[in-house]
Amino acid sequence: MKEKKLLAVDLFSGAGGLSLGFLQTGQVNIVAAVENNASAQKTYVRNHNYNSSEENRDIVYYKDIRKVDFRKIKDDQQKIDLVFGGPPCQGFSNANRQKSELISTNNQLVKEYVRAIHELQPDAFVLENVKAMKSDKHKFFYSAKDQEEIVDKLGINLTLDKFILGMKSNLSDDLVVFLTEYIQNNFDLSPFVITDKTLFSKISHISRKQKEAHIYITKAQNSLKKILLKWKEQHSKYWSTAYEDMWLRLGDLLSSKELTDSSRQQFFVILNEIIEIQRILMKMSEIQSNNIEIVDILRDHKHVCVSVKTYGVMNYLLSKFRSLGYVVNDDHILNAAHFGAPQLRERLVLIGVKKDFVKDTTVVLPNSIIKDPNQFYKVQDAIGDLEDIEPFTVMGADRPIKKNPPNSWNPLLQYLRGNINTIQNHVMTETSDTAMERFKALGPGQNFHDLHESQKQTYSNPQRTQNTVYSRLDYRKPSGTVMNVRKSMWIHPCKNRAISIREAARLQTFPDDFVFEGSKDSQYQQIGNAVPPLLGRAVAEQVLKYLGKSVKFPLENAIKRMEKNF
Repeated sequence: MKEKKLLAVDLFSGAGGLSLGFLQTGQVNIVAAVENNASAQKTYVRNHNYNSSEENRDIVYYKDIRKVDFRKIKDDQQKIDLVFGGPPCQGFSNANRQKSELISTNNQLVKEYVRAIHELQPDAFVLENVKAMKSDKHKFFYSAKDQEEIVDKLGINLTLDKFILGMKSNLSDDLVVFLTEYIQNNFDLSPFVITDKTLFSKISHISRKQKEAHIYITKAQNSLKKILLKWKEQHSKYWSTAYEDMWLRLGDLLSSKELTDSSRQQFFVILNEIIEIQRILMKMSEIQSNNIEIVDILRDHKHVCVSVKTYGVMNYLLSKFRSLGYVVNDDHILNAAHFGAPQLRERLVLIGVKKDFVKDTTVVLPNSIIKDPNQFYKVQDAIGDLEDIEPFTVMGADRPIKKNPPNSWNPLLQYLRGNINTIQNHVMTETSDTAMERFKALGPGQNFHDLHESQKQTYSNPQRTQNTVYSRLDYRKPSGTVMNVRKSMWIHPCKNRAISIREAARLQTFPDDFVFEGSKDSQYQQIGNAVPPLLGRAVAEQVLKYLGKSVKFPLENAIKRMEKNF
């Protein structure tokens, strides 16, 4: 009698890298997948529909995880064995004051993953995320509604944190007094925020273009004609007469057909102050609407700040999963290179298994298959055979291209090429003249910072540019972490061109029969966001061991080189 496969739900599925790793074990069927990005879901559908054909189970697709009824999924399937996925989790940062939001909705999605585990009650789960999720930057704001769960039930200690709301200005003292009074009396702050978010976005854009002021102010005058006629009505209420006078003065200056140097300077002084005040009001209104407990509103020598209570995302997850009856691993970081990926990619992985399965034993991450860094797969092992195949630059031209026979074989390449003799998605971003000059100037392993100063001038702050930008890959080494290599302008190891979508997919260990859908940038982004399938497969095999399932052809047999190859 054929062994029954485990039923799985895939959350934040993306293009399907983690799920592909689970499917490659031959022991899993996916019954539901949740992904909000339309292009990623289209890729997922194209490559995953075959997974359930043997047992006649169709995958049900959902978009917004907040609207998914997981209890119904469980009732429909009678039992869900596995849940896996990587909820987005954005750390808090005081460095980026350009953002008007303080609370990332991505952080709240982590709790939707927890809700799924709570309602589906699978035998095991896998949560994959960025390595930094362990850091103090990844935290939740404490609100009054958290008291029962966070403090009383889970016993999590709260931390007092100070967050920057915005820069100090001439009206900061009055603003802090106003905010303190309104918060203490629980009055609604939203009427004091600019009602038109598009308007705020436009004037914020102008504030960053002071050098080209005459161009951008003229553009704004043309696009804001109707708004300028009702300038005062852009606020439902004004929190002070001084601020109201400032806003009206800004409207007068913006309406002026010809600004002198002094009036233009005054325009930017007023504009920047209004923007900072609005950012503070927006963030405070956001804090208020989320019922976050405010300890104090204060100023330092440069900023207006808010003092609030927080608790760590990781601390919450571990406490919550254990309270739900799962044993969770204590070590959390895996490097994809240890499992056959030709890239150095560290990720955080949580494996939770119901106590009934593991009893008193611990849950641990899979052991490295390739332990010696000298034996890691290199970039050439994965994409060297594609070197002489010229990529398309237009998405409409994309079609299957016949592959050349490789000069040498290795287990990774055998896995990537599979049993098909063509490749698709061999499309790259077009190269501008400026980019081409940079390509030509850089050797293997070099990046933007190795360019001559004269070739960096198109960047506003070259010193702060990341090392991953204009990185030319080195055939002799694994790559760095694959993200959206189109945005980073990654360069082929020996050709003066960008890395193609297919080449990026190979570095992520997607086999050639896995075809991506969507726009060019979307495909690059899907690949960068994905879990390398080989890493997913290693984790899947480890989970299956705890659930008493054996894998006929384990990953080690697929990617470990024979000793004679060294």
